[in-house]
Amino acid sequence: MGGTSPVTSSVATPPDLKSAGYRRARRVRLWIAFAAVLALGGIVATILASRAVANNDASTSRRAFVQASNQIVATLRLAINHEDDLVVAAAAFDLDNPNLSNATFARWTSVIGAFERYPELSGMGILTFVPLSRLHAFEVHAREYLPGLLGPNRSFAILPPGVRPYYCFVTESVSRETAIHSNAAVDYCASEPKLIESRLTGQGYDFAISFGQGSNKPLLAIETPLYHGGGVPATVAARDSAFVGWIGTVIVPGVLLNSALQGHPGIAVALHDTTPSRILAFTAGYAGRVTQSTVTDLDNGETVQIYGRIGSAAVFANSDSRALLCGGLLLSVLLALLVLVLSTGRARALRLVFDKTEQLSFQAMHDGLTGLPNRALVIDRAEQMLARARRYHTPIAALFIDVDGFKHVNDTFGHAAGDQFLRVIAERLSGVVRDSDSVGRLGGDEFVVLVEGETLFAGPETVAERLLAVLRQPFEVAGSVGRPQSSSVSIGIAVGQRSSADEMLRDADLALYKAKQAGKDRYVIFDQSMQTASADRFALETELGSALAKRQFYLLYQPTFDLQTQHVTGVEALIRWRHPTRGVVEPDLFIPLAEENAMIVPIGRWVLGEACRQAAIWHAAGYVMRMSVNVSARQLDRDAFVDEVREALTDSDLAPETLTLEITETVLMRDAEAAALRLRALKALGVRIAIDDFGTGYSSLAYLRQFPVDALKIDRSFISGISSNREAAALMHTLIQLGKTLGLETLGEGIEEHAQLEQLKLEDCDSGQGFLFARPLDVEAVTRFLERNRIRV
Repeated sequence: MGGTSPVTSSVATPPDLKSAGYRRARRVRLWIAFAAVLALGGIVATILASRAVANNDASTSRRAFVQASNQIVATLRLAINHEDDLVVAAAAFDLDNPNLSNATFARWTSVIGAFERYPELSGMGILTFVPLSRLHAFEVHAREYLPGLLGPNRSFAILPPGVRPYYCFVTESVSRETAIHSNAAVDYCASEPKLIESRLTGQGYDFAISFGQGSNKPLLAIETPLYHGGGVPATVAARDSAFVGWIGTVIVPGVLLNSALQGHPGIAVALHDTTPSRILAFTAGYAGRVTQSTVTDLDNGETVQIYGRIGSAAVFANSDSRALLCGGLLLSVLLALLVLVLSTGRARALRLVFDKTEQLSFQAMHDGLTGLPNRALVIDRAEQMLARARRYHTPIAALFIDVDGFKHVNDTFGHAAGDQFLRVIAERLSGVVRDSDSVGRLGGDEFVVLVEGETLFAGPETVAERLLAVLRQPFEVAGSVGRPQSSSVSIGIAVGQRSSADEMLRDADLALYKAKQAGKDRYVIFDQSMQTASADRFALETELGSALAKRQFYLLYQPTFDLQTQHVTGVEALIRWRHPTRGVVEPDLFIPLAEENAMIVPIGRWVLGEACRQAAIWHAAGYVMRMSVNVSARQLDRDAFVDEVREALTDSDLAPETLTLEITETVLMRDAEAAALRLRALKALGVRIAIDDFGTGYSSLAYLRQFPVDALKIDRSFISGISSNREAAALMHTLIQLGKTLGLETLGEGIEEHAQLEQLKLEDCDSGQGFLFARPLDVEAVTRFLERNRIRV
């Protein structure tokens, strides 16, 4: 086996030890020197960092003040522009209405919601310019149309009295609280001589007034010159010639200023009038010890001065810089910087997460097209509104809105125009309600407005009227430029407490259904009977779905007669529903339900087949007569209906010429072109076509010639009054003659009196139907009736 490797042992000599100690001492000195340098660097860094923090805080404070100042000025500019829009609208209204009355002017301001949309507005009016030469004519006009300028005993007293070259009187005015002028002809040019100059300069003139709001709320009157044709003429002579008067608005500057200061604590603002020889100033806010201010010209003769306090750049005047300076140690400085970096990075990360979460939350709770709250947020806000109402007993209401003309816009101009239309609707709804109320879009063309508190003091009807009015105003969408469109809405209103938001919206929806049934473009307030009717309607609709399968339908047949011979010419098939618990349900109750849920298609197919089968049985027994069957809109809208008629004729072996299909005028005119094509296909089978309820729809020669029609059934509403009402008789004569002109058979419905029969015979009406001859009969009764009348062939 091999041996182990030798191990060499070495012992350090004194020079080696000295060398190692020297290296250790050197390392110590290096660490000390590094520590000293680090300490010195830390001290220098501390001083520099402290000064930097102080300077940065002061700079941030200055930037914040400048940013706040800019925001305040922008808010005031926007408010002034907003006021200018009101003045332009009022000027256009005044120029378009030469004989404008105070009542009409007040209604206009109410319709546009001037005092709701302009909370700073105290009043507005028309100031008319009257030269001395026209004073007498103006007095005559005032006595006729302007009673507000007359004093006791209808006297025309100018205040202040005196003869002057010009006078300025308020002829129309409206105010939030107090009328701008009382029963006297106050000459505003006498108290404000500079007002006269503004007619030649074309620039507005403003002055402080003290009435209406109290001494603690100073007001600012702004008078804007008004010229014929709108706009401001280019020359002084033209302005002098076209001058009419002034549009005057009275505002509470404090409202504007306080609104601009919202979200900016510790800042004060002053609004100054820079016009020479006049000092007007309005202030708001509190800035404490002011260290900086800015002055901005609003370009309308006014300036805004903003005062605020900003931080100092001195190290010891700043708490953060003092704290940083007192650290003193490099480790503390490094630790503070590390914490600062980490905290800054964490804040940025949190801010990013917050912004993204906020964006996703907004998208989840708002409609992507209009930006309004969606169904989920509407339900949440409605629940909150209900909770507040339970707590504070405040009035509440939900207004369910459906746009009547949306399908027309969508079909005519395309979906892009439809989307634009919905955005217009959303903007108008949002512009009418208060900020404390909510507007939301549930989907499609359905919107909801939630209102509470002061909004309902005048009643929900007032809110609904405002909404109807603003949504009736014409609008333009893509593709309709130059052709303003108009639309309307139907509104259902649910007022008062409910157990849940879903229940409140359900009740509003039921009221909306009633509004649309009543003719649209109106509002209906929910009452409990609607809920009962809705529940009953739902139950009936549910039972209707299985009635055909359970063989609960049956047919009755009402005979028709030749009016001259009074022989039976045919029968009309009439459906009835034998309900197991309700008894016999009349068609007026279940046919509209079947139309809505499309059950009318299988029901109509059954009626057609059953009627053809029974007609074939009577024909086989020798009773040859016509069978009439009513056709619904949904049946005629389908191309398959022609095949269904052919199948019914084939299965029953019924002669086509003995089958008459009765179709109402309104059904034909839903889509006249498509209806004409299907009627021609039906005529090709050999069946007869009759227009039912004739006279209640279009009744024109132009449309009748489009369709292959064989007979006209004149509506019973014309028959009932022909024996006693000259107008009804004239209409009946016209309808029968129209049928004769076109070579069509005429049949009168609802004949119940002998006088009606005689009048129809005189008019040479061909056939008739009604209780005077026979009521609707079952199969056995019809057979007995035919046997008694001996019409077997």
